[in-house]
Amino acid sequence: MKFRTKLIFGFSIVIFFISAILGVVSYNFNSRRLSEKAAQSLKFYSRQTAANVDFTVDSMKHVTDYILSDPDMLNAMKTLPKYYGSSTYSKTIERNELLDTLNSGISMYYINSNFYRVIIFNEFGDVASSTNTGSKITNKARNTTTIDWLDSAARRHGKPILVAPHMDGWGIRESEEVFSLARKVQGGDFGYIEVQYATEELKDIFEVPDSDIKVVAFLPGGHVLYRSEGLPDELVRYIKKHPAVTKMDSITVSSDASMWTSASEVSGNYGIRVVALEEKTEIVAGMKDALMIALGMAVGCFVISMGVVIFIASKLSRPLTALKDQMENTGIENLDAELKVPATDDEVQAVGIAYQNLMRRRNESIVKEKRMSLLQLQAQFDTLQAQVNPHFLYNVLNVISSRGVMDGDEEICEICGCLAAMLRYSTSTKERYATVEKEIEYLERYIFLLKSRYEHRLEVEVQCEDSIKQEILPKIVLQQLVENSVQHGYQNSKNIMKIQVKGWRDETGWYFEVRDNGQGATEEVREELNEKMRKIREKIMSRGSSIEMEIGGMGLANTYARMFLLYNGKAVFRIRNMEEGLSVIIGVSEKEEGTDVSGDGR
Repeated sequence: MKFRTKLIFGFSIVIFFISAILGVVSYNFNSRRLSEKAAQSLKFYSRQTAANVDFTVDSMKHVTDYILSDPDMLNAMKTLPKYYGSSTYSKTIERNELLDTLNSGISMYYINSNFYRVIIFNEFGDVASSTNTGSKITNKARNTTTIDWLDSAARRHGKPILVAPHMDGWGIRESEEVFSLARKVQGGDFGYIEVQYATEELKDIFEVPDSDIKVVAFLPGGHVLYRSEGLPDELVRYIKKHPAVTKMDSITVSSDASMWTSASEVSGNYGIRVVALEEKTEIVAGMKDALMIALGMAVGCFVISMGVVIFIASKLSRPLTALKDQMENTGIENLDAELKVPATDDEVQAVGIAYQNLMRRRNESIVKEKRMSLLQLQAQFDTLQAQVNPHFLYNVLNVISSRGVMDGDEEICEICGCLAAMLRYSTSTKERYATVEKEIEYLERYIFLLKSRYEHRLEVEVQCEDSIKQEILPKIVLQQLVENSVQHGYQNSKNIMKIQVKGWRDETGWYFEVRDNGQGATEEVREELNEKMRKIREKIMSRGSSIEMEIGGMGLANTYARMFLLYNGKAVFRIRNMEEGLSVIIGVSEKEEGTDVSGDGR
């Protein structure tokens, strides 16, 4: 893994955990803030609603206080019981006048507009009402003994009581659900005062602007004063049963698996418990938004931080990358090139300088090694080259001797001149290599000498493309190949010796082929030649070794060794038996490594 990748990967893990922690902290903060906000909202609504209902009940109580504080109305209530059972006309008129006083006292606009009905009655059948006309006409003949709160009011000794919502029993034409504030007039059987408030109008008190918040209110006795629509009965029963639920408690309704959060407040004047509730799904929906915000913050922090890390990592790794690229592009040909490392104030520049010093020392060592290797190769080549001359003189002298024995032919001078030119070419040590063109000239002189010996028995054809005449060969290579064909190809044959020398170039390189029509090579010869070439390769590749060959034992092995020394892996050396004779191909492959040894040869 690259340094830059490791750096980014390591920092990405750290940043991921930091972003995750930031997201968790943000979510906890927002969720806690939402919970606190929900608690504050519920507490505010419960407190505000409790104050409103207190205000409403206070206004109902003020009506009773007003009635009891009015001398005429109080006197009428105390006097009416005295006319119970009287049927005289005068008594009836006086009784009606007292009732008119009460009716006119409570038939006020304020009372009619703010309350459903105000009733003053006693157990003797006297009834005064604020609504005596229209749809709210009062049933003054009602049997008051059926009213269930009378005993409770009597026990309060003139203090008001709150009556749970019930159907109004005073109406003739219609009946509506109301809740009442009632009190007994102290001092005797002077009757009762009931102030009714329509429960339908309680919505104006208990309903809050937030439609997700529900409200339920309980009277001190546990009766439900008001409940919002949609509240499960099981939830209302639970709250009624557990009056201690006054904080942000979680309430689970098993029937529909819903969970509610509540806050309650008890009114200070009348003990009415108001509970504000909100289903947790609404809070959870808000928390989902908080979660999305937290995720957004985490992802944003991660992306921004990763951008900064990538920038810093790229900046830190740029000198190392430049150093690596220059190291990879360093080769034998540019070992001494100056290393260009971006200017930095850290250890990267020191590493670059150390590497450059290492390359300089290595370059010096390689130069020394190359010089020593070159000297060694030159010494080996000179040794092989020097071994050619005695071998060649031996064969030429045989030709001259044979010619001289036969007769004193005048061609001996021409032979000697040709021999002298060949000696000058072969014994010169100023140049170890020669062009193909000079090699052909040398070969033609050698062929002239051979024809002087073999006359009509020898036919040699030389063809060479002009495109390869300036290529370089070791000296006397072509002559050795022709000599090999003459010396070894016709030992047991009296046929005319036909030798063809051909040079050409193709898309793979340039080559020479020497082909004869001799007897070819035996299996033993091929194995012996392959073994010689293997040893030659091992000696050449092994530093400190030299190649030495005996005169008369060089031939193809000598040619192979010099080609290998000159061209190494690009040298081509192929030997194969043909249908008639032997073919030897030498050359240089310019596109791929040459084949230095074939399966056939001698």
